[in-house]
Amino acid sequence: MTNYPTKLIALVAAVAATATACSGRSAGSQTENSDIVIRASYPLSGALASAGVSADGAAAYFKAVNAAGGINGRKIDFEVKDDAFDPARLVSNNTEFVKKDHATVVINFGGIAVAARPQLNSAGVAQIVQGGETVLSDVKKFPDSRAFVPDIAWEGELQGRYIKEKTPKAVVGFMGFNNELADSQLAGLAKAGVKPVKALRLPPGQGDVASQVTELKAAKVDTLVVTLGPPTLGALLSYMGQIDYHPQVFVGSPYADFASTVKPAGAANVKGALSYQWFKDPQNPAVHDEKALVKYRADMAQYAPKADANQSFALTGYGLAAAVVSALKDTKDVSSKSFLSAWDSLSNVANPLLIDGANLTGESDGRLVHEYQLHEFNGTSWMPKGSIANVSPNGIAD
Repeated sequence: MTNYPTKLIALVAAVAATATACSGRSAGSQTENSDIVIRASYPLSGALASAGVSADGAAAYFKAVNAAGGINGRKIDFEVKDDAFDPARLVSNNTEFVKKDHATVVINFGGIAVAARPQLNSAGVAQIVQGGETVLSDVKKFPDSRAFVPDIAWEGELQGRYIKEKTPKAVVGFMGFNNELADSQLAGLAKAGVKPVKALRLPPGQGDVASQVTELKAAKVDTLVVTLGPPTLGALLSYMGQIDYHPQVFVGSPYADFASTVKPAGAANVKGALSYQWFKDPQNPAVHDEKALVKYRADMAQYAPKADANQSFALTGYGLAAAVVSALKDTKDVSSKSFLSAWDSLSNVANPLLIDGANLTGESDGRLVHEYQLHEFNGTSWMPKGSIANVSPNGIAD
């Protein structure tokens, strides 16, 4: 079980902040000609180990940058430690990154990164989180923390608006992890006026979903919003197909890729599913030959040959690293403060991860990605439907 109580995360955060504050170091900066120290903590083991390949994607991008001469002549010094999606281990890793390694940028994954915000903000070290929880947008309280991926509440609101417009009498169900990611998505649905008749939570890694499907079917759910990772998502869609239960499914963007959804569930059981997507899937035939993905696969083959480049998490880590480099190129000096200023100032910057037509732009929420496009799985590929939706001018990203 990897759902940690809020009180436990808060306690871990408080202890970590005190320990880091007593370190007595000048945080988040390097000397004029030193390497740029970037550290990352990811779940390389445990129930969410599938996300650990993000670290391989990031490493491949940073190594490619170093091979091309680095950033203004400086090389990137990048290392990763395993936290097994445990907030205490995450904080321990970050303490080492700050006190021993003197990192300028620390990359964390998921909602447990909340526990590390006081720690890194106390030390004045830039924290970049690969996470979609709404709480990670609080840059006023935690000015040294940023989230790279979109707030999943925005996606929830887009889903809710679509449901209200297209099928206003829909009986909506929801399935998600038992953590803040689900809280955020449900808040987005509620903002659009959609309240699921059933909102079911599961721990990461659960494979048996028969009882949950029985609940949904008994409640006459005909529209299902689901954001679950492997193996749960594949098991869910496959089982619904087996029992001939076919609600309209909205697959959450974090797990709408072929590796998490299509292959384990079977293409026939995904056909007709909808998903508001913001990133490319390296296994989607519709985008397979795009220039950015060709380079991505070449970099992965050269610099992370043991990693599975077909995993969307690998491409997400690669894209996150590209965003970090985009900001570092615009820094006046190699310091956390300068880096964060450059991050917030990015405007219409291309990134290999994003769907066609989308770019990175800094906003007041500290995030860089604000553009989605509805996709439908046609039995072979995820295909775009309609134009790109920017959540900022649409009044969603308040």
